Amino acid sequence: MIQTRKLLTAASAFLAISLAASHAAAAPDGAPMPDASAGARMLRACGTPEPTPSDLARVRETVRARVERFGVTRIGTTIPIAFHIITWAGAGDVTDQQITDQIRVLNQAYSGTGYRFVLQSTDRTENKNWFTLGPGTGSEKQMKKALAIDPAHTMNVYTCAPAKGLIGWSYLPFSLPETDILNGTVIHYGTVPGGYLAPYNLGGTLIHESGHYLGLLHTFQGGCVPPGDEVDDTPFEAGPAYGCPIGLDTCPQPGLDPIHNYMDYSDDACYTEFTAGQIDRINTILPVYRPGLFRGAPLAAAGREPSATPAAGLPLARAGVELTGASPNPFGEMTTLRFSLASSGKVSLAIYNLAGQRVRTLIDATLPPGDHSALVDARALPPGTYFAALRFGDVVLSRALVHVR
Repeated sequence: MIQTRKLLTAASAFLAISLAASHAAAAPDGAPMPDASAGARMLRACGTPEPTPSDLARVRETVRARVERFGVTRIGTTIPIAFHIITWAGAGDVTDQQITDQIRVLNQAYSGTGYRFVLQSTDRTENKNWFTLGPGTGSEKQMKKALAIDPAHTMNVYTCAPAKGLIGWSYLPFSLPETDILNGTVIHYGTVPGGYLAPYNLGGTLIHESGHYLGLLHTFQGGCVPPGDEVDDTPFEAGPAYGCPIGLDTCPQPGLDPIHNYMDYSDDACYTEFTAGQIDRINTILPVYRPGLFRGAPLAAAGREPSATPAAGLPLARAGVELTGASPNPFGEMTTLRFSLASSGKVSLAIYNLAGQRVRTLIDATLPPGDHSALVDARALPPGTYFAALRFGDVVLSRALVHVR
C-alpha cells in the first residue's frame, strides 16, 4: 500500500507538470506570459502566509473552548465584496460580466452553508507596481492603503498578475486584526470565469482564497501528521493535488485524498465541495476573529432567512434533546425559541452576543419531558447576530439569531 501511494504521488506530480504544459494558453496582449522554462507557473500556487504552530495551537484552543460553550452553531451572513481591478499597459482588465459570473460561482460553492456574497463596489486602477505585486511587499501595503474599503465589514478582492507565479493569496482571520487594511484576497485576473489562465479560469481561485479568508487551511496542511487541516472530515493528504487525480491516496489514514475540495490545489473543474466540518470551522472562527462581518449585512438583508437554508433549517438533536430554533428568524422585537426533551432534566437556555457575553438568561430550571418554548425579548438589544445556547446535561446545542430593526 505504501509503495502504491508513492507511485500515485509520483503520477500526480507528472500529471501536474503535463497539465501545466498542455494548458499554457496564450495570454492576451500585454499580459505576463509563462515561459517554457517555468512550467510551474501554470500550477496552482497560493501565497497565503503559513500559520505558525503557535498560531494553530492558539486557534485550536479557542475553537475547543467555543464548541464546549456553545456547541457547533449554524450561522450565516451576507458578505459584501469590493472588487479592485488593477491593470497595466492594456493588461488585467476584468469585465463587469466576469465579476458577476465570479460572484455567481462563489455563491454556488457556498450554497446551503448560510454564507452569501454580494457585490458592493467596483473600481479600476492602472498601476505598474501594483499589477505585479506579491504578498507582504511594500506595493501590496501601498495598494491596500489606497484602495481598501472598510475591511472589518467588507471582503476586499484585488485582481492583478501577481509575482512569483502565484495565482492568489489571502490572510487568515487570526493573522491580523479585522480592521487591518491587509485583510482581503488577491487573485490573478486570468482566473475569473472566462479568463485566460486555464485550467484555473472557472472562478475556483477566489473560492479557494475566500476559504482562507473565512478561516480554512489547505487540505494538505501538515501532510499526514495530525491534526492536519484541523477538520475531521477532510482525509489527510501528504501534499497538494494537481489536475484531478482520481483515487489518489497519499496518507496511511482512512480516506482518499480530498482532491475535489476547494482547499486543495486541483483544477477548477475538479472542485466540487466544502465539507460540513469545514463550515463548522468557519462558524466557530468567524464570530471570534471577524465579528464585523456579522455586523454588516445579515443574511436577511438579501431576502434570505438563515432558517431557509439547508445548513440552518434542520432541527439540532442530540442525546434526548432537540433545538428547533427561533421563529421568526430574523426577527424585530421578539421571537420564540422552541425545544424538546426526551426526559426530565436541568435545562439552561441563554442568549450570547458574538463576543461570547451572556445577554439574556431565558431558562435555568429542571423541566419535564416534552415540547417547550421561551420568548426572546430583544427590544433593549442592538441589532446584530446572537447565539441561543441550550444546555441539557452534557449536551450543548446552539442556534444563530438575527435581530433586525
